[in-house]
Order: sequence, then structure tokens, then C-alpha cells
Amino acid sequence: MLNEEDILHSLEFYQIKDKEYYNRCKKAIDEIKKTNLIDNYEKIYNILYLDENNEINKLWQYKKIQDIFEINVPFITNVMLLSGYKKHIETMNRLNFSLKQIEIQKKRVQECLTKDIYLKKYNNIRVSQMLWGAYFINGKLIEVGRLQYELDNNNIYIHIPEGEKLSQEKVIDSLYNSKKYINKYFNICNYSYYCESWLLSPQLKNMLDNKSNIIQFQSLFNIKEGESCIEDILNFVFNVQEISNYAILEENTNLQKNAKQFLLNGNDIKIGFGKLKYKEVKIMYEKY
Repeated sequence: MLNEEDILHSLEFYQIKDKEYYNRCKKAIDEIKKTNLIDNYEKIYNILYLDENNEINKLWQYKKIQDIFEINVPFITNVMLLSGYKKHIETMNRLNFSLKQIEIQKKRVQECLTKDIYLKKYNNIRVSQMLWGAYFINGKLIEVGRLQYELDNNNIYIHIPEGEKLSQEKVIDSLYNSKKYINKYFNICNYSYYCESWLLSPQLKNMLDNKSNIIQFQSLFNIKEGESCIEDILNFVFNVQEISNYAILEENTNLQKNAKQFLLNGNDIKIGFGKLKYKEVKIMYEKY
């Protein structure tokens, strides 16, 4: 369990200079002790940072904090993620990350700790943000240019961080150059690249021009359709967790406008699971 000194060190490590954030962490720790959640807290800590059987992957099925911690103590997911900072330091040293990779790693965990609080105004970071940050802390994710790469069962899973445009040139550059970093940091040589994302949804072809960055990104994969991903669409396209009436969704971009109409027409949007056509990536890289 973190103490006040650990909180300060962890916040300093991730460059969160917010006294109110610190006070909310302290209050969460007090609540955890009062509600006798310490044993459960330590159990989840062990799964996140010490378990070698990938039990962490099972936690993705939980959407609500109380499903994991029994009750929803405000800021408990924040405290849990902050509690891994010493493991993060150890991991980055063990993998001999470059100074640039260390900077990226710390920035991404900082985003996991703050975006839901500052941008979305939630009372806690979501379970997904706690888990995503833990993946970085455990050394399962590296970032090369525009894309991120996760090691899972000797294969590589591609992830697309928010913010920057998904330009094809930057995507190709990242994919081509990723091999040397994957080989260096993950110590594997023979692997395939996969991606599971709403960005690979086949239904997006009904909403976007063929020249759009998203459709060009899809063209790099052999794609199979998966389960519904409307929750991801609401989160990443409309920046909302849930909504009862699609009619009030924003229409500030073409994708928002077309996705909204698609949903209002009673259509479902399915996630896409793709295997990268790496030979085409090499050919395109040489063209650039």
C-alpha cells in the first residue's frame, strides 16, 4: 500500500504537479484502510505487477471499479496505478530502454493517470486506463513513432494512441522501423503483427472516403469482423462512456456525423481483427 511519501515520489516521477490530485490520493488510501479493502487491494496489486501467468488479461472483462475492488472508492484505480512506479523504474532498467523510450513510457502512464480526471472529469480513472498503464509498467508495450507494440504470446499486437493524425506515411515508417526495437526490447525474432480495433471495423467503409487515413490504415491488414464495438465508438469517436439517445451525439466531424446517422438507422458497428500484410509495408516504405 502506498504511503504519503510514496505518493509524492510517484507523482513526481510521472510529473503530476497537482496538490488536489495528491490530496485525493491520500483520501483514497484512508478510505481503503477504513473499508478493510487492503487484502483485496494487495490481491489486485499482485495481479497487476507480480503475476507471471497473465492473470491481468482477465481483468479486461470488468468495466466497473466495484466489480474488481468490491466497492467504488474514489481514486482507488489512480492509487493502484501510481503504486506501480517502482516496478516501472525496475522494468525500464532491466530492458535497457533508451532515454527516448523512457520519456515516452512515463508520458503514457501520466496520460493514463490524468486524462480521465482532467479531460473527461471522471471521479476515477477507468479500469481500462489502470490496466493500460500497468502494461507499460510491466514492459509489455513499447512505442515507435506513431504506433505502439504489445508483446503477447510471442506475437505483436499493434495499438494506436490517440491525438496525432493516422497518416499513412507515419504508420508505414513506424511499422517498418518497429522490428529493430521489438527484437531489442522483447528479444524475439519470429512473429506476426496483429491489430484488434474499432479502427479496423468493416462498417467504417460505409462512413469514410477511401482516401481517408483510417481506410488506408485498414488496407494494410487482412481483416475479420468481430463483436460489437459501439462502446469504443462512443468513447473514441464521441468522447462519451454511454448514452441513451444517439440523436444527441455531436456532429463536429465527418466521422461523427456519419457514425451517428449509421447508429440512428439501427446499424451495429463491429470491431475488426486484422493480420498485418508486412510484405506490403516493406514495399510501401521503399516508395516513401
